[in-house]
Amino acid sequence: MNSQSSLPFLLFLSLSTLFLSLSSSTNDTDTLTLFRRQADTHGNLISNWTGRDACSSAWHGVVCSSTGRVISVSLPSLSLRGPITALSLLDQLRILDLQNNRLNGTVSPLTNCSNLKLVYLSDNDFSGDIPPEISRLKRLLRLDLSNNNIRGNVPKEISGLKRLITLRLQNNALTGEIPDFFSSFTSLKELNLTNNEFFGRLPGSLLKKFSEKSFVGNEGLCGSNPFPVCSFTGSPPVDTPTETVPSNPSSMPRTPIIEQERPKAHKGLTPGAIVAIVVANCVVFLVVVSFAVAYFCRRNNGEIVWKSGSDGGKRSSYGSEKKVYAAGGLPEPDSDGTNATDRSKLVFFERRKQFELEDLLRASAEMLGKGSLGTVYKAVLDDGCTVAVKRLKDANPCPRKEFEQYMDVIGKIKHPNVVKLRAYYYAKEEKLLVYDYLPNGSLHSLLH
Repeated sequence: MNSQSSLPFLLFLSLSTLFLSLSSSTNDTDTLTLFRRQADTHGNLISNWTGRDACSSAWHGVVCSSTGRVISVSLPSLSLRGPITALSLLDQLRILDLQNNRLNGTVSPLTNCSNLKLVYLSDNDFSGDIPPEISRLKRLLRLDLSNNNIRGNVPKEISGLKRLITLRLQNNALTGEIPDFFSSFTSLKELNLTNNEFFGRLPGSLLKKFSEKSFVGNEGLCGSNPFPVCSFTGSPPVDTPTETVPSNPSSMPRTPIIEQERPKAHKGLTPGAIVAIVVANCVVFLVVVSFAVAYFCRRNNGEIVWKSGSDGGKRSSYGSEKKVYAAGGLPEPDSDGTNATDRSKLVFFERRKQFELEDLLRASAEMLGKGSLGTVYKAVLDDGCTVAVKRLKDANPCPRKEFEQYMDVIGKIKHPNVVKLRAYYYAKEEKLLVYDYLPNGSLHSLLH
């Protein structure tokens, strides 16, 4: 083939390569746009994520390769809330940093991003288990899933990540025995499995390589000093696995065809009707639970008298319905077991404490509405975190033990259509429930 006849072929090849590159870049932009619509409930990315192409428009937190493919997404501490399903389409992604947000669902979508090297997803609300498909990430160097709600056993397939340098799984609800294959990881330099629910014998090779600091906070572990001597002769009992669902989504987004197919709704119901039915059921459920708390407290203590607030008596920190909370004035403890230490603490349902009661009292607040059980406020903390605070008016007096039992039941509820109870405060004449704030309007706005 002479030079003149090969020229059209080379030109065609160059144009084809350029077209494929532009097409892939457009797909990455669409993927990031879908992720923003699902997770950026506060609109922190809208002002910067403009333009038709994520790479040429220099979107915040996005880095592209010379061929126009997204290779890095770094969006920490932006109050993102929702699933990460859309990101599974970024097949050239190398770095993913989404730590310190409120993202939820499972981490399974990331197993499609086979080029990932660095993954930082700490301090979110991910649930479910660590998928066995994580072994697909052969290039993975650092994996940080700490401070989430991840459950289940550490899958044996994780042993396929031979290049792993850092593995952080602390402050989750992982269970089962700690596998000894970690000691065979020649590249692994940092391993943190603290504050989980592991049990059984801790392999001596692991303890020798990483020291006890990597395993403390697992009360069921035994083995060499400083852990207690193993007393069992057989295999320790394995907890019955429980099904977990994504927690605290801000909406019910459309997801790409990456997740498993779900049963289709009956053809007679429109999507709007299904949404309305689900939301209505959730509202009814929350109302029933709230009434149950008030009923049992009233049943065991006779007539309930509310002394604090604007009705008279002792002034409460939430008694005023102004735009700013009062900075003090919580009721003095009574003979119900509320001492000075308990008065100053919020009880959180997560392993980590995110703020103190004083932070909540200093927060700017706005009354959202009143109900039969109390008043709900929107509170914005100094660090920008937004929560919804419900002040109960119909649960006084209520014994601490019974109140904590009911709160424990409500706090364990995890469902995509039920708002999560993050913390509560108990005093003789003041009871506060702290929920995640969902900025998506009301049931009325969804229906109409």
